Amino acid sequence: MTPPFTGQNTITNMDWGKSHSFAEFVDTQLLDLQSRFGMAMWFLTRQRGENWLLLNVRGQGYDLERGDVLLWRDSICHRRVRDQGPLICPDVGAEPLYRDAPITRQLPIGAYLGMPLRDQDGQLFGTLCALDPAPQPQLDQSPVREALRRQCHLLETALMWNLAGLDQQRITAFFEEQSRDPDTDLLDQVGWMRILDQERQRCQDYGLDAAVLRLHGAALTPEQRGLVADSIAALIRHQDMAAYLGHDQFAVLLTDNHNGHAEQTRQRLLDALNAKGVLMRCDAEPLSLVRGQMQPEVLLDGAMH
Repeated sequence: MTPPFTGQNTITNMDWGKSHSFAEFVDTQLLDLQSRFGMAMWFLTRQRGENWLLLNVRGQGYDLERGDVLLWRDSICHRRVRDQGPLICPDVGAEPLYRDAPITRQLPIGAYLGMPLRDQDGQLFGTLCALDPAPQPQLDQSPVREALRRQCHLLETALMWNLAGLDQQRITAFFEEQSRDPDTDLLDQVGWMRILDQERQRCQDYGLDAAVLRLHGAALTPEQRGLVADSIAALIRHQDMAAYLGHDQFAVLLTDNHNGHAEQTRQRLLDALNAKGVLMRCDAEPLSLVRGQMQPEVLLDGAMH
């Protein structure tokens, strides 16, 4: 049975330390929302191009979990953020704007509620939403609507605050990482792995994309390795990070990668190195979300094969 609306105003302390993550905060909020308003499943979602990414999922009733990707245009949320339907829909079958959404042919949706979330630049980030297989008539109350708006504002404020601080987190992590190559002062393999895993967590928490570049040459002199390190430092953004992995191989992590940024950076690096007479090859690949996976793979038997 769906718990009744209590009208309580439970707000989780937002003074997070390093031991707390945004994902943990969101999970706490979703559990609180479910205990107060019912609904089978609650979600924090990210709209990314044509995809609808489920960042946080709490509850039961659907075969959905964190990390699942659905089609954005198929969702009810797609209609909700365009103001084509109500914030709270106790009976989806009785709402013409929602009942024919393609997702209703994939999932049994009796009740829906959804609110858009904006990022720190005012752009659509995603939604806070909830689904239930059965209609929920108790949701059709003004106090429920107002309480949900307040809770959504709290979550959106926390989202903006965290997104705005991501670049500083990256910069701090890079400069505080002590495992470095002594010749180039870039990260070594140990430090690089830690940085990769930290970025993987950010990608999972916020639905971000990242890319990894590998620059590799053959029989580089110490002077040439220094030129490569200097060129990388000069051409990447302040929130991107670099490493020397040994065997004449360098790596660059391009955070929040979009709009062809990886290819643009790759070409700029090659042009700069060619101008300095350093022959290198550069390959790009998306950052895998598998923790502990070395990217790029370090070639031990000659990088230019």
